[in-house]
Amino acid sequence: MVRRSEREEDEQRTKVTPDGLTIGRRFGNDLCLSNPTVSGHHARVFALGDQLFLEDVGSTNGTLLNGRRVTSVESLNDGDVAQFGQVGFVIRRTELQSTAAEDRTTETFVAFVPDDTVLYEGFDRLLNRPDIDPYFQPVVSLGNTDVIGYESLVRSSVHGLETPDKIFPIAALRASEIRLSEVCRSEGVLSGIQLDPHSRYFLNTHPAELETPRLLESLRELRSDFPSMGIVLEIHEAAITSIRYLTELAALLNDLNIDLAYDDFGAGQARLVELFQVPPRYLKFDISFVRGLEDASVPHKTSIRALLNMVHDLNVTALAEGVETQAQADICADLGFDMAQGYFFGRPQPPQFWLDAEYAPGANKRLPLPHA
Repeated sequence: MVRRSEREEDEQRTKVTPDGLTIGRRFGNDLCLSNPTVSGHHARVFALGDQLFLEDVGSTNGTLLNGRRVTSVESLNDGDVAQFGQVGFVIRRTELQSTAAEDRTTETFVAFVPDDTVLYEGFDRLLNRPDIDPYFQPVVSLGNTDVIGYESLVRSSVHGLETPDKIFPIAALRASEIRLSEVCRSEGVLSGIQLDPHSRYFLNTHPAELETPRLLESLRELRSDFPSMGIVLEIHEAAITSIRYLTELAALLNDLNIDLAYDDFGAGQARLVELFQVPPRYLKFDISFVRGLEDASVPHKTSIRALLNMVHDLNVTALAEGVETQAQADICADLGFDMAQGYFFGRPQPPQFWLDAEYAPGANKRLPLPHA
């Protein structure tokens, strides 16, 4: 059983003998793991003939095999990934080879690592931060195309885990969505300091975080680490079910000088109750409001204008997402949207792209239109 160090420089190898291994946090286990997510008596590995087997023994946080929770006895094969709480090991077969020249036995570690195993190991590197590469998409004022901030979007340099649609399914299998989301926010602000410390950064949340005390704790930690950065926390409007929690969150954000944004407003059911009772600083209208505006009927546009008037009465800034053409930008401005983002103004790019561009980011910087 092989465990990589955080820097991936060394490997801890634990031999599985015919007698098997007991695994847990308490002393007396054959494999003692000093990690709070590991139970005192967590799991055991045992052999029957030439085959190894894994069994959870009633742990609190569970045992995963290749991302799937172990609920009964499971067989182990070369390259399998076993995770005890948040501690992972790769199962590797060893062969004993005789060297005639020295007439002694040496040990050779042979790894047969499937693609999924590589992804699991790569994901562990993401949680250790160096392989997360935040990309930034500009948020602009529709009145003059001034860049007022950037949305931070997670990317990584790990092959097979480059984008969120690839990263977060692995995070779900590893029960690490919350931890990954926290790391992405922290890395986003850290990269933002290098990009433009005077701008504001729109940071995303994961649905698993919402309505949990941990989100509140992580925001306090984020503000403590970055006391002067302009931060906007984005929450998907469909993910909130508790007005009480949302009120508590909004109060904390106000104390921390962090703005609140409702993301993808209207993607499903527009949550007008939350909008009225806990108004955000920004309301990001889903791309569905923008798509097809060029051919929209007069009543359709009139309805959007009326909704925007209501939003403005609440002193909320309206932002149009997914603007891809000059015509869409013009119509959004005419309807009353205050801000916008989308491919027309700039695709998500690494920080250096914006630093090297003619319109280098900064206070009152203006994007030329149209933007290729």
